[in-house]
Order: sequence, then structure tokens, then C-alpha cells
Amino acid sequence: MRRSNVRLFVLSFAICLLPATAACLIAAEKAPFYQNKTLTFVINFAAGGPTDIESRIYAKHLSKHIPGRPTVLVQSMGGGGGLIAVNYVGEVAKPDGLTAAYFTGSLFQHQIKDPALRVDIAKFGFITGVQGVTVSYIRSDVAPGIKKPADFAKAQRFRAAGLGISSSKDVRFRLSFDLLGLKYDYVTGYNSSSIARLAVQRNEAQYHDETLPSYRSAVEPQMVKTGMVTPLYYTDLVTPSGEVLVSRDVPELQPFTYYYKEIFGKLPSGIKYEALKAANISSTNMTRMVLMPPKTPPEAITILRQAFESLARDQDFLQDAVKTMRFQPRFEVGQAGELLFKRASQTPPDIVNFLRRYIEEANK
Repeated sequence: MRRSNVRLFVLSFAICLLPATAACLIAAEKAPFYQNKTLTFVINFAAGGPTDIESRIYAKHLSKHIPGRPTVLVQSMGGGGGLIAVNYVGEVAKPDGLTAAYFTGSLFQHQIKDPALRVDIAKFGFITGVQGVTVSYIRSDVAPGIKKPADFAKAQRFRAAGLGISSSKDVRFRLSFDLLGLKYDYVTGYNSSSIARLAVQRNEAQYHDETLPSYRSAVEPQMVKTGMVTPLYYTDLVTPSGEVLVSRDVPELQPFTYYYKEIFGKLPSGIKYEALKAANISSTNMTRMVLMPPKTPPEAITILRQAFESLARDQDFLQDAVKTMRFQPRFEVGQAGELLFKRASQTPPDIVNFLRRYIEEANK
């Protein structure tokens, strides 16, 4: 090859490399989305409660799983049964990726079309759900005597302590009782599960149910081990296709659907069971939810989804969570989590209408 041609070839090759080199430099210079930023999690209940305590465990460990390691803060915004914060995130918070939410109970309120809920949760950016089974228990001295879970199906009339006619807790245990064909008196309006638990201890009521942290820390040592109450079953966890799962956190009990089948030899069915399944997705699979305001950039949503998937494998976080929360957090992530959120946030109208009527009837 002649010298002039060699020079021309080298020059042409260098020119061809320039766009790729520039692109590489631009990519290298682009900072992570969250670098030097602050990510704030809005909590929909007051400081000091379970939702707030859990969120601070996440905030403590989450930053290291987010490229750019942002500062992660928690802002408690209680009131309105949790809906003040939900409305704030949906109406006021900027969709800039710097605000996220850690909510309890809001998906069920969306399902029943609570008039105080002004925003469409289905339009929020879904990050993850946090599972949380609820364990049912009843006083062992309820006639004819409850010594094992199967005895509950024979229970004579008892009083069930609830928190409010439109609370997911109350709706789900009432539906369960109706499916089992039990006779009971419904007493609601207790301000918290700890107060309802005290009512059971005083025999003012005989039944209540509680999430796993309070069941393990208070009910089990003070009431189960003393023989005062008998644990019965726990609320169903389901797959996106509706298959009932066995919880790894309560190996000594069965989910409600398995319990029902053991008693009656068949699976439950009908509109009440369909309503119960819908409520369980929003309140057991998605006991807590991490969301972002509508129209948040997809990049921010993707980053936080990946961060929570990584957090679920973080042994330091898991040890800290079990120590503080008394159970291992299990996240609904990936496609399965998105499908469950979609299923719960787009509940069929016939189920929504049934749930609304069911709640209204309890108020009569």
C-alpha cells in the first residue's frame, strides 16, 4: 500500500472512531439518577406505629442498593385512616422520582371506593408489596371448648372484636365466619389491635386476629402458651393466578382456604369467597406497598424496583428486620408483584359492589 493511502486509511479509521468515543465519554460522565439527591418516603400513619417502624428499617439499608447512594428519609403523615398521605402523594407530591410512599391499607380502600380517597391508586407507580399474614385466634373456653383449630367450626355464639366496619381486618374475618357458617356477634370500634386484644383477655370479646409481629410478640407468649386462646388459621396468600400459598412464617397453622377444605372436604366458593380473595390480595399479599406518584419517570421506578429486589437478599437488612419486626419481610417483586397489584387495583365491579354492600349492611 502506498504511503499516502496508508495515511488516508488511518485518518478515516480515526474519524470513524470519533462518534463511538464521544458516546462512551458521555455515558461515562452521566451521573446516576439518585446521586447527590434525597429520596423521601411518605408514611400514611403516625410516627411510632408499625408502618413507621418498618419504613425506617428499609430506609436504613436501602440507599446502598440504589446507584448514587442517595440520602433516604422518612416522613410520617398520619390521619384520615391513612388517606391523608395517599391523597398527598397522588395530588401534591412532585413526580420527579424523589418521593415514594410506604402505605398500609390503602389498596383495600381503593378496592371499596372509599369516598375519602380522591386519587386512583391504579395510576401510581408500583415498586413492591410486602406480605403480611394475619393470624386468627379465639378464647379456648368458648363453648363447647376450643382445644384445636378444628373445634372452631363447632363454636357456639361468640363476640368478635374489630377495628371498624370498613377496615380490611373486619371485612375479612366476617367473610370467613360467614363461609364457615358460624354464629357470632360483631363488636367493632376498638382503636387498635392491642386494645381489642385486651378485650379478649378480659373476656369482653372472644375473637380477634393480628399481624405476625404482634402475634409472635404478644399473643403467642401471653395468651397461646398460657392456654387462654387457641390459634386457628391465617389469611390466604395467593399467586397472580389465584393459587393459595403456604406461609413459611407460620408453619404450625394452615391458610384459611386449607382450613375450610379440611372441615368441609371441598374448597370454598361463591361471591363471598371471591370477595375474600380480593381483600386478601390487597391486605395480605400487599399488607404494605411501596409506590411512587403518578407520572414518575420510568427510570426512577425501575431503579427502586431493582433496589428492593436486591434488598430482599441483603442479610444485614434481614437480620435487622427480624430483630425489630419479628418476621422476615417478603416482597412481591417483579412481574408477579405487578400482576398482583394490577389484579387488586382493578377489582371487578361485581366484587367492588358486593364489598360496599357488605360493609353497609354491617352498619345497620
